[in-house]
Amino acid sequence: MQLAVGRDNCHYGFACCPAPVSVRRSARRVMDKAGRKIRAAFEGLQNLWNNNQQIDLQSVETLTPEDFAVSEITCHGFPYQPTCLAYDPVQKLIAIGTQCGAIRILGQPGVNVSIRHPNKSSVIQLQFVFNEGAVISLCSDCCIHMWNIRLKRPEIVHSLRFTREKLTLMYLPFQSSWLYLGTEKGNVHVVSIETFTLSGYVIHWNKAIDMSQKHHPGTVVHLSECPSDDSKLLIGYECGTLVLWDLKDKSVDSRYQCMQRLRSACWHCEGKQFMCALSNGSLMTWTMKKTAEPTDLVIPLSKLDCKSFNSAGAGNSKQAETETAGSQQRVQAASSKQLFYRPIDKVDWCTQRGSEDLVLFSGGTPFLNSERPPCITIMRGKSVSVLEMEHPVITFITLWDTPYITEEQDCSAVAVLLQNDLVAIDLKSEGCLCFENPYSMNIHDSPVTCCTYLSDCPIDLIRALYAIGSKQKKRGYTSKNWPLTGGVWSSSPSSDPELVITGHSDGSVKFWDFSSVSLQILYRLRTAKFFEIDESCVRTDLNLFSITHILLCAASRYLAVSGMAGHIVLFKFNRQESSAEVPIMQIQAFGSPLYHHASPDKSPANPSNSAKTPPCCPSNASANFSSLDSDSCSSLAKPVSYYPVKMKSGPTKRACGYQTDVICLNAWPSLSLPEAISAMALNSAYGLFAYGTDQGLVVVDILQKCCITVLETAELYGTGDATSLRSPKSGGSASLNEKIASFDISDSRQSSEKQDSTTVFTRSNTASSDNAQHSSNKAYVKMSSKSMSLAGGKPPKPSPRERTKCSSDRESLDSPDMGFEEGVCYLEFIENSSRIEQLNGVNLWVGTTYGTVIPVNIKLPEQEQRLDSPVQVTIPGITLTKQCGFILSIGFLDSQCNMLLPPVKFFKELDQENSLAKNRVLRRANTLVTSVDVEGLQSTKSDTLDFSSSSSSSGMEKKEYNVAEQYIVICAERSSRVLSLSNLSTALFNFKYDFPFVQASVVTFNAKPIIAGCFSNGRIGAYSIPSLRPLIDVPFFPPNLHCLETVKFGHQGTGVYMCSPTELLKFAISAHFVQDSKDALGSLYLPCVMPQPPKTNFFKELFNISSLGESCGKPLKNVAQRIPMQTLSAEVSQKKVNTTNEVAKARLALHERGEKLSEVEDRTAALLDSTKSYADHMHEIMLKQKNKKWYQL
Repeated sequence: MQLAVGRDNCHYGFACCPAPVSVRRSARRVMDKAGRKIRAAFEGLQNLWNNNQQIDLQSVETLTPEDFAVSEITCHGFPYQPTCLAYDPVQKLIAIGTQCGAIRILGQPGVNVSIRHPNKSSVIQLQFVFNEGAVISLCSDCCIHMWNIRLKRPEIVHSLRFTREKLTLMYLPFQSSWLYLGTEKGNVHVVSIETFTLSGYVIHWNKAIDMSQKHHPGTVVHLSECPSDDSKLLIGYECGTLVLWDLKDKSVDSRYQCMQRLRSACWHCEGKQFMCALSNGSLMTWTMKKTAEPTDLVIPLSKLDCKSFNSAGAGNSKQAETETAGSQQRVQAASSKQLFYRPIDKVDWCTQRGSEDLVLFSGGTPFLNSERPPCITIMRGKSVSVLEMEHPVITFITLWDTPYITEEQDCSAVAVLLQNDLVAIDLKSEGCLCFENPYSMNIHDSPVTCCTYLSDCPIDLIRALYAIGSKQKKRGYTSKNWPLTGGVWSSSPSSDPELVITGHSDGSVKFWDFSSVSLQILYRLRTAKFFEIDESCVRTDLNLFSITHILLCAASRYLAVSGMAGHIVLFKFNRQESSAEVPIMQIQAFGSPLYHHASPDKSPANPSNSAKTPPCCPSNASANFSSLDSDSCSSLAKPVSYYPVKMKSGPTKRACGYQTDVICLNAWPSLSLPEAISAMALNSAYGLFAYGTDQGLVVVDILQKCCITVLETAELYGTGDATSLRSPKSGGSASLNEKIASFDISDSRQSSEKQDSTTVFTRSNTASSDNAQHSSNKAYVKMSSKSMSLAGGKPPKPSPRERTKCSSDRESLDSPDMGFEEGVCYLEFIENSSRIEQLNGVNLWVGTTYGTVIPVNIKLPEQEQRLDSPVQVTIPGITLTKQCGFILSIGFLDSQCNMLLPPVKFFKELDQENSLAKNRVLRRANTLVTSVDVEGLQSTKSDTLDFSSSSSSSGMEKKEYNVAEQYIVICAERSSRVLSLSNLSTALFNFKYDFPFVQASVVTFNAKPIIAGCFSNGRIGAYSIPSLRPLIDVPFFPPNLHCLETVKFGHQGTGVYMCSPTELLKFAISAHFVQDSKDALGSLYLPCVMPQPPKTNFFKELFNISSLGESCGKPLKNVAQRIPMQTLSAEVSQKKVNTTNEVAKARLALHERGEKLSEVEDRTAALLDSTKSYADHMHEIMLKQKNKKWYQL
């Protein structure tokens, strides 16, 4: 019997009834439960393996928190917002005070010490205690502090705070124990500098002025001692009243009244005359005997040609001299009605041996319609010299040789403190030339926009930069040495060579030698001279030439610099001058169509063969817009891209040093939207350069001078929506060839030789293209998922520009930065070895602003075919998307947690490179940093010039990494992770921060990798790798975002940052380096013999002791309070505790040593007794045997 088989019957003939819904649900629950158990089992095994791996990795960590300590090493640059200036004529030191409470003390070249008040109050005035190793500071909080500068790091030893009156100035006579303090109310107080206590001697304003004067005289603006009689004190009030006070009689000796407000006053060395500087630009001279009217009144700049202040270039030159010789410039009061003058802020009356007296003053220029530069005026007899300055004058001080005011002073120079510079003028040279400033105070000549720090720079690079930069020194300085010779250099050896590179708003790049504690300019590079701004640029608020990023490969001496206009210049070091055409690559705007067709009918049927504009066109190749035929050009409209800057036409002369090698011009999406460069990466061993923007990634071949690929950020995720990690064992790996896009580019120079007169730019239709097709077409390719058809035949994805938002998976990430378009923020070249096949080989790791890390595979041709064959770039489709915030740094480790650095090609001279080009075989291998490598790092970099197939016989050994296990360290704004490249699904270590990182780097410390960074609240942190264990977390930086963005960390625990717009500060997080840096600072104080004094007054010392001491009575209560030393600084207290502990340890060690010495002494005495007894016994034997005959023996 045969059963009928139908659609609704099984092969047995029974009807197939569908299972009930409840049965299907129960079966699904059973399967889900079984699946969860299986996954839990696998996860348990994986966690067990991860835990074992974590234990193994933690065992290699050797760093402890005791190895770390944070301290400032040195500060260089010009003091920010200076306020005052002081000079010690015996020690030859100068001190500068600032508004932020800092004091900079300068001596001979190399002696530069910066100190800061604890409360950061503005410094009003500084006063040296001549030849005593002390400085007294007057601050805006009505406190006076005495600093001990005999220490390598000066400290405050005394402090006194005034509570009732506000202090305005202070005056300390030479070799006097009493400090005079003027107040805002017009009183004068006296303080003993030996005990820092207030004296009962007070000069009240109502006793100093005339009884007929009805108004308050104002604040005290001048205090000085009479050179001929030290018992007379000249007090100047703001209203123009001057009083000569007799300290001994406590009465007024004479009064002088000026018709204008008083700004400054000074004595002649003879003590018979003094000069006043007034607010109407006049100078008034008085004699001690004649008090009714001045002996001389002059407006010094009244008869000068006012046009000289508006001459061309007056505001740009360091000094512009204008002299007039004629009759004495005495004018009547009526002459000032015709023209008004600025106040004379300060005046100084000094002498020169064998010459006429000098009168120096600042200000006093006439009010004109146009702006005039500030100036310093020198009056010598009948001649007037006006020295124009670049910046406003704060104050000045004459540099004399003797501290005695009664002696004729030989003033040879004057130090002028400007708002942004310190100038020393030679008064004895013809034309008053300037001294060349040995300190690095020109960091801010143009505002600093970015900086780069290399703590392990090769010494040969610094020498080469110094040799080239020595030819760039300015001319027009005096031949004399710098007048300040105080302090001594340190005898300790310097640290490793360190290099700091600063970028400026005018497009200049400066190289600084920051080895040890000194900062010296090496070389200056100007990038703006290569470009000119397009006339149609509408962004006048942007400085298009401003430097945004600097990248230096110290081994190969390649330098990459990016500007605000989106342009990038790649420089190559050359000791010889050259003149050649510079290759230019024009990169079009991301997401914009390459060309718009005039009409749809004229477009070719096959889109793969349609003429497209390449994403980049080297200017020296024939592949440009003019190379297209007329038919193609007629059917295409102008590109929508806009380039705000353009290269200057014609060959340019390249001076020795860094010379342009490649220029990349990035187009703006619109006239008002700049295309900013956000990250750069350079690898000389691979010959590749990559940079990222807010919209995508560009990879450039620096050997073939061509662009390899241009990718938008969304295109980095591959053909699919790869928002999570793709397992290599999933089904996607089988169709991996369908999801890999390959991009090839050939040498532009050979393409210009082989192609026809009409060049056609095509896109690749398959994942890999034929080599013959590349040699014939020489295609330039830009990846676009909208216009590229893949091998799998899948429909193309929409363009990223057409996507209104990211995918839901990426939007759900734990990141606070989802409100803007995803861009590239970090790039790193490295050669990886992993169990995941797609990660083996050379990779470019891309970090984005969404916290995503994406690897991009790079396939390099063989070394013999490197200049001929194209470089292939593929996207494996692996994505790490679990970070929090921007990606700040990425590091790589080997199986023993040693840091892996990308390979480099060492620099060779041009003639050596050409001669060895055929025989050289480049070994592309990672550099393994170990403790042995750190010891020989500097010697290798100075001796080795290039990698070769044979291993180096000396210095650091470059090991090829063949072990399969590698780890990746990802540091984001809010978290850090350590993952194995063989298992990217699970993080071995993960750590989240309470505050976001502003800057962070993966660096080495004692040959071990760490994460060092600064948080947004100003704290500095260091974390061990791989366990991410906190090593240090202390407050250090100011909570200023502009300062935190300039923090750069180097290897071995050092770093730099711009602590102000004009200062560069070096710090250390290494306890060993902090201790060694104290010995490298040198000393400010050097014991000197006091100059021979003139005839002294016998009653001077007696008067000082009897008149201003206890005989004056006790001071009033609550006028001034002494600040205890315990409350000055917690650091001082800690130092005392440490000192006490060290003393106790020393005493214990001394006691133990004494006991050991006693034991040694006892043993020595016993040995001496034994020796003596042995000698007596031998003497007895000798006597016994002496008289015996030979036959008796």
